Amino acid sequence: MFSVKKLKISYQSEKFAGTLFSQADLLQTESSFSLDELSFSIAPGQGYGIVGVNGSGKSSILKAIAGLIPAEYEELNLPEKVITAFDLNLFFHPDFSGTDNLFTMNACYAKSDAELLENLDEIIEFSGLGDFIHRPVREYSSGMKMRLGIAYILYQDFDLLLIDEVLAVGDLSFQRRCLAFLRTKIENGASVLICSHNLEEIAQLCSHTILLDKGKSLFQGKTEEVIEHYLQECEKRGQFISAFEIGRLRPDWEGQEQLDIKNVRILNKDNEEIEHTCVGESVRVELSLNVNFGVVSNPLIRLLIHRNDGQLVFGVNNYRLSKRFDIAEGEASFCFSLDHLNLQASLYYISVSVWPDEYCSMVTEESFDEHYMRYKLYVNTQRKDGTGIAYIPCSFDVVE
Repeated sequence: MFSVKKLKISYQSEKFAGTLFSQADLLQTESSFSLDELSFSIAPGQGYGIVGVNGSGKSSILKAIAGLIPAEYEELNLPEKVITAFDLNLFFHPDFSGTDNLFTMNACYAKSDAELLENLDEIIEFSGLGDFIHRPVREYSSGMKMRLGIAYILYQDFDLLLIDEVLAVGDLSFQRRCLAFLRTKIENGASVLICSHNLEEIAQLCSHTILLDKGKSLFQGKTEEVIEHYLQECEKRGQFISAFEIGRLRPDWEGQEQLDIKNVRILNKDNEEIEHTCVGESVRVELSLNVNFGVVSNPLIRLLIHRNDGQLVFGVNNYRLSKRFDIAEGEASFCFSLDHLNLQASLYYISVSVWPDEYCSMVTEESFDEHYMRYKLYVNTQRKDGTGIAYIPCSFDVVE
């Protein structure tokens, strides 16, 4: 069981603060950071997340718990076996092979060679480096080095693992293997505290999460509730984010936005506004726009549906449906009709957006307006058959 009570971090760097090897920049100013008192606990077999924009204090919390930076606290209870995964490149010597660097890393974690040899083959296989494991690390890409370091960490025996933004390496297949491996560790009783900008990663691993902003805890609770609160906060501040916190830009003409999304409604077949529906029901998403001036020529209007873990399950736009048109100055309404919403029971988020054209939607990411994951839709079911994202009508027979 891990717990910390009234953790507090505070430091200040003076103006013109240089280092042992460098002089201070003459344009330097004083800097400071403080974390308000924070208390939370993590049970065995639980994943716990920390999210927030850069500079909010996520990494500082992990470093304070690990004893790498000074901090104050009323109480700190750490389990017996704690391991950290921060900047794993620090352990690697460029002239050593991948295998040699594993032994170096093992020594840095105060482990014996015998302990490493027990899992050496599995670590190398999990890293996916193949014959590169015998090549000097200077020939590795940064992703290859991180994969080797992560593979080592995951195969250690730990009660609590502290992770700081190191899973977003390698290809999608490697990331999924890491997440699956960590889920297995958690199911077997290990605890994980992770800070990340990848909300999908947090949703998959963590039952509870903390949202930080400039050293203050804005929200603590169940992960799905914290993510929802995070998205709402970003909407309020004009930060349109995806599961990977990608910013959105809006084109501006002489300081005035040309088009705004005024209202979005989710309707059932009886034209009633809803937040709940059932598998297979008809659903309509109606959006009202306002063109403030001029004519918007051939816009792209897009609908996205995400599951509550950030997984995109459906996307469509008027171009794909062979509907092209211009919108004159004033108000206009449009509707996406989903005749059979064959999604499995879960909470989904609906996004709507309007773009100047397909190029802007895919390349420049400059939208007229975008309401990202703003509208909830709970899908319920009475069916007992099937799991996953989609419901596909299915039958089963015995073949004689």
